[in-house]
Amino acid sequence: MSPRVLILTASDAGYFELLRGCLRSIRDTPEGRDVPLAVFDVGLTPEQVAWCKSLGATMLKADWDFEFPGRAKVGEAFKSLTARPFLPRYAPGYDTYLWIDADAWVQDWSAIELLLQGAAERDLAVAPEIHRAFRHYYHAWAEFSSINGAAYRAAFGPDIAERLIRYPLINAGVFAIRADSPAWKIWADTLAEGIARSTDMVDQIALNVAVYERGLRHAALPSSCNWPVHHAFPAWDVARKLYVDPCLPHEPLGILHMTIFTKRIRTLPLRQVGGPMHDRLVRMAVRYPGG
Repeated sequence: MSPRVLILTASDAGYFELLRGCLRSIRDTPEGRDVPLAVFDVGLTPEQVAWCKSLGATMLKADWDFEFPGRAKVGEAFKSLTARPFLPRYAPGYDTYLWIDADAWVQDWSAIELLLQGAAERDLAVAPEIHRAFRHYYHAWAEFSSINGAAYRAAFGPDIAERLIRYPLINAGVFAIRADSPAWKIWADTLAEGIARSTDMVDQIALNVAVYERGLRHAALPSSCNWPVHHAFPAWDVARKLYVDPCLPHEPLGILHMTIFTKRIRTLPLRQVGGPMHDRLVRMAVRYPGG
């Protein structure tokens, strides 16, 4: 019998347009047509909830899973970040839980298959932010290391910050974890420790600490399984009508993640692969459906 998989995400009303693309990109594929979906409602309107339900999504409400000093200063959407180490409790009965942020969408189902394979073989499956095209390994290292280093220091102190800022950052926006994995408790315990000191990116920072310092075995997947668009804009393959890796040999990207400023910008300058504008930049949308 195939393992039961649940794909989850979360959104408020402001992210709904991105959420629509995320869910449609799953439902519009043969593999994702009937896969169970769940959405944490952290501020959707009744009409938006109805639309999610029309796609067969189960609606979930997150609790405050931690007591922490900064709780009064964070909004309702913060609950969806701290709920992630507890997904089997919110939606019991599945063998594997696959999370995808609402500002990410699936272009190639092979990325989902890799995430599930990785979760079967290790404690969790993730795609570290490491690729030869990513800007933070070149001109943006000072920006990247200062922002993430500050988050590490605030939550876990300067020694861990000094060590881990040099490791590939694990993006917590896309991951897969088996129901019986030790990842849930180790991530939750690490997050409880960090959130007592800081709320700055602490959910993601805690996951990195859990992997690099607390012994979680992770399947480190290719960046195509969670492509952070702000690190490197994809290229556009004219013939295949696909967003592809900007570096040769221009392999298709599986999951595109509209990170940081890219979620607010309608079009981005994408290098063309093939066609009359080959190797030229053309402004294009990178949202689902694209092209």
